Amino acid sequence: MKLITVEAKVTEADTAVSLFNVQADSVRAMAGCSTYQIYCGSQDDSIAIVQQWESPEDFEAYRTSDTFAALGQGLMPLMNGPPVTTVAEVDSV
Repeated sequence: MKLITVEAKVTEADTAVSLFNVQADSVRAMAGCSTYQIYCGSQDDSIAIVQQWESPEDFEAYRTSDTFAALGQGLMPLMNGPPVTTVAEVDSV
């Protein structure tokens, strides 16, 4: 199982959350998506997106989707720098 976190400093966290929420249900309905959630930093304008995918193929299908491209187009102008992405292969316990 793939666990992915994406952290970014943004200029407008509320706008970032709104952009995320517009497409979140579509992503959650994709094959293999078991977690797709956004969190906001309590001390600054930062966001963290946490995703869990059943297989690398499921995650790759998301990464090459129109939904992923649209979110990136909306979020990138709000970011103060490149996002920090962590990808881990994990098992449920």
